[in-house]
Amino acid sequence: MLYDNVICVYNKVTMLICSWFRQRFGKQRNDSDQVKPCKCSQTCSPGHSNTSSSVSVCSSSSSSSSPKSSISAKPSASDQPLPSVLSSRFRSSLRYDVFVCHNDEDSDLAQSLASFLEAPSNGLRCYLQERDCPAGGAVSTELLQAVQDSHCWLLLVTPNFVKDDWCSYQMHQVLSEGPMSQRIIPAVVNMPRSQLPLELRFLFTVDLNTNKEFGYTLVYKAVLQCENCL
Repeated sequence: MLYDNVICVYNKVTMLICSWFRQRFGKQRNDSDQVKPCKCSQTCSPGHSNTSSSVSVCSSSSSSSSPKSSISAKPSASDQPLPSVLSSRFRSSLRYDVFVCHNDEDSDLAQSLASFLEAPSNGLRCYLQERDCPAGGAVSTELLQAVQDSHCWLLLVTPNFVKDDWCSYQMHQVLSEGPMSQRIIPAVVNMPRSQLPLELRFLFTVDLNTNKEFGYTLVYKAVLQCENCL
């Protein structure tokens, strides 16, 4: 009888101990199954499930790991090398590449053409009387000096040019320096070729009537050819 009572007490104690162990270790296992906090560099928003947090990729980490693409910039027109003829020793023997002869009424057109020729991508040196003639100098003397100090002579022939005695004087100075040469470049604007001065009709001309930008390019090429032939 006593033995039975001892066995009964032992079984009850054993059941209590087993129940305590199940409750104790079962609670710890359930805690370990809870959603772990996101370890990304940026704070994840609350309410994300364990599955979504495990497959999500933080934008900061992905952007830092992705390689940066290197795009080489295209060289601009000013970065292109100038024609070799502009680096010749003979070119530096004279101060100007082009002497621009024009009427005062056509100053805007002359300055526009000179700006194109003098652009860094073209690199020419132009003489404009209103810009480059020194103050106080004798006009005729400075003009003759500029003509002799230029490789080529550009005559901007317009109706104003034809009627101007001063332009006629400059034209004859140019013709006396280089008759029948490629150094004289007549550029015709706002007039037909048939109205050119008789002295210029035996020369090839650049037509600026229809497309001035294209005509400017032809003038530039004519200057390079002129310097290349000298």
